[in-house]
Amino acid sequence: MYRKPLLVLLAVLMGVLSGILVAQEKQAVKPESLVGNWELTVEAGEMVITLKLTLTLENGVLSGKVSDSYGTFSDVPVTEAKVENSVLSFNLTVPSPPDGLTRAWTFELQAGGEELGGIVYNNDIQVSVPVRGKKITG
Repeated sequence: MYRKPLLVLLAVLMGVLSGILVAQEKQAVKPESLVGNWELTVEAGEMVITLKLTLTLENGVLSGKVSDSYGTFSDVPVTEAKVENSVLSFNLTVPSPPDGLTRAWTFELQAGGEELGGIVYNNDIQVSVPVRGKKITG
């Protein structure tokens, strides 16, 4: 008696779930699409920091380097760069505000076309701030 409605409900749920999985697959970003130069804007309260991120891909391995617009650091290599689905993540160890001490920062950025958006954080000092980025030429 209840078997047919239950089977219909299960079929509908499977259809919805497969649609969600297909939508997630379409959003996946390939590392090669991120290769190039990016301008990142870090918004830390009233302080705005502009970074240049250069990403490269060699033998399937994503790597990069970062410089800041103030000249505090230049071409510092990123570590543990990876792309999972549509999220680019990497670590960067650089002198940083407010005291100029060298700290490790983790970036987690949602990639979409020519734009990035997400956060940068440091768990040791419990700081997390927004980051947005756009692909640039040169």
